[in-house]
Amino acid sequence: MTHVTDPELKPAAIHVYAALREALDDYDISPSKAELARACNVSVTTVMQSVAALRRKGYIHAPKHQIRALRPTDPERTISREPPDPWAELAEPRKYFKGVVHR
Repeated sequence: MTHVTDPELKPAAIHVYAALREALDDYDISPSKAELARACNVSVTTVMQSVAALRRKGYIHAPKHQIRALRPTDPERTISREPPDPWAELAEPRKYFKGVVHR
């Protein structure tokens, strides 16, 4: 697993990326922007801005005019604004999606 420390990303973009990875790992389907907004407790506009920032930096592949097509360029990569806490591995991971992603 690779980790990237990117202090330029906003916290919302990091949450959107983590929620996207979780949905793909748990449900094997990319969530819609509205589902990402609900999971991260942000607006759809914030999700769209986060997706644009993540795409610009090369963290995700988001083809235009395709629904549910968001994919991380490296599915094993994690992103944070500061170096990872070595004790964080012992804590329960935050779950963004409590229910099933709708198809």
